Amino acid sequence: MQYEENPFEDPQVAKEWINSVENEQGMIRDREIYPFLKSWVRDISPKFVVEIGSGQGICSSKIDLGEGRYLGVEPSQPLVRRANELYKDKKKEFVVGNAYELPLPDEAVDAVFSVNVWFHLEKLDEASSELSRALKLDGKFLIITANPSWYDVWESFYFDQKKDEGKIVGKVNVPVNPMSKSTFYLHSLENIKKSLEENGLCIDEIREIGDFGGGQNIFIAINGQKLKKINNKPAS
Repeated sequence: MQYEENPFEDPQVAKEWINSVENEQGMIRDREIYPFLKSWVRDISPKFVVEIGSGQGICSSKIDLGEGRYLGVEPSQPLVRRANELYKDKKKEFVVGNAYELPLPDEAVDAVFSVNVWFHLEKLDEASSELSRALKLDGKFLIITANPSWYDVWESFYFDQKKDEGKIVGKVNVPVNPMSKSTFYLHSLENIKKSLEENGLCIDEIREIGDFGGGQNIFIAINGQKLKKINNKPAS
């Protein structure tokens, strides 16, 4: 399968992201995203939880694993190296992989989450299929991604950009420092929901979070569970 280009695999972009996420303080991640994620993990108490697109590993430090264990899957080697420098311990592991080919056997994990990754993915159906494949029946999932209702706000973060074929490619203002390249796919909420539901993933709740001011909640948190097994589809 051909995958979309991942800017985070570029060492310079990875360095920019590391600097931003490690020095960001008191913003939406701290105020809303990390507490939401921590509460979700606490409520389901998974024995084995996987993060798709774990970046430099910071989300692993925001959750209480209890007696469980965590695997972070990330396509960027520089970010995986940084995660292993900062957060690896006996309960945590970080490996190179991607949303379309998780390094896991079928139905291996109790829970899967992803933070700010789904809008970087071109092939939602393939990603949802792979999430479903790795998740046990009745296993839980949480996807925190950009809110399609406020894509105009997200687009305003980009500059030196090119917009076509349902995506934006350009430089982007993120907290602390800009990133020299980012790709944003403008998926509709209906397409996001459809890709999950057609792969046996039942959505229990979609909540708007991430108050950007003026009633603009620029993220959505989609949580649910796997209710049926779907035969793997051939790669496109």
